[in-house]
Amino acid sequence: MSAALESDCDTEYEVTPRTAFIKWSLLGGMAAAALIVAQASAVGGYAGLLQVGEQSAMRPVVESEMGDVPLAPHSGHDGQISYGIGLDLLGKEIPDVLDHGAYRYRRILYPAVASLFGSLDGESLLAGMIVLTVISAAVAAGLTASIGTRLGWTDWVGLAVLLNPGVWLSVRLLTSDIMALALMLLGLHLVLVGRRWPAILAFSGSGLAKDAYLITPGGLAISRDRRRWALMLIPAVVLAGWMAWLTYAMGEGFSGRGNLTWPFVGFIDAFPTWATFDGAELFYLVFALASVAAGLVYALVVKGWLRWSILGWSIIAIVSSDWVWDLGNNAARVFAPIAVLIALGEAGRRGNPEGAVNIGIDLETAIQ
Repeated sequence: MSAALESDCDTEYEVTPRTAFIKWSLLGGMAAAALIVAQASAVGGYAGLLQVGEQSAMRPVVESEMGDVPLAPHSGHDGQISYGIGLDLLGKEIPDVLDHGAYRYRRILYPAVASLFGSLDGESLLAGMIVLTVISAAVAAGLTASIGTRLGWTDWVGLAVLLNPGVWLSVRLLTSDIMALALMLLGLHLVLVGRRWPAILAFSGSGLAKDAYLITPGGLAISRDRRRWALMLIPAVVLAGWMAWLTYAMGEGFSGRGNLTWPFVGFIDAFPTWATFDGAELFYLVFALASVAAGLVYALVVKGWLRWSILGWSIIAIVSSDWVWDLGNNAARVFAPIAVLIALGEAGRRGNPEGAVNIGIDLETAIQ
């Protein structure tokens, strides 16, 4: 990756892509570590980061590994699910405990890497999840800043990750979103430096961390140039192959789990719940709604290299059901990439084409 981060920019730019990556990776890693320490303090210890629910079927599984752990209200959150999958990557027992087991296993990459492909358990697995989350946040911030600089604009676009409430939530809750975001950004970076096949590999990994992230390469692939189609088609085939195996092993590997519906119906169904939100949930909801609205307007008004990717994310938000929109923290985490993509879209539009790849014109050349 270091060679890919070497600057193509003129010396007039004070911050090179390499320097931007190092600086913002350190900032991103430190911010993520601070969030995790603060969250652990608030939930009764690092085991509390798993958000094991009082009524969750995962509770006996986690407690058999780690003893008594701090409990979250009701059914808890997704960290406990990633932990369980990390214990049983082949799905011999855990799918029977989960709701929509194959759907949960679709996002296999985060628990697989965190567990060192099944070699960690107990507290070591939790430590692996924490370390992977911090590294992912660091890489996401670093790559965003590096891309902004490579496009001839500014490394301050790294703030789109650091100040992103959806990123904060993924870090605090130990979910796969942050790893998927980091791999998506790696794919974008590799596209810019002309590394098409490594970019396809990164996008494939992003899709295996969270399937929705295939929206981004899907947007890049919209072109008459068939070489760009591979950015989406190959990751989609990889994910489809994994889903087919899940269907064979567990059933319902292609299930949508009720996450999609008719346009705007999810907003309407979730609206009564929004009236009950406290300040924090309302903050996350407003961020998610503002991101979707900004993404939709931006994609319709501004032409740029990420236009179709941003539009894709916005459309998915509009057709998402109340399963997504019933909780502000869910929506903010799911649609966190929109703010990052808008920032990078602006970098491509505002950057100096003499000091960086002119994405609006030369994307086909960049990915040959």
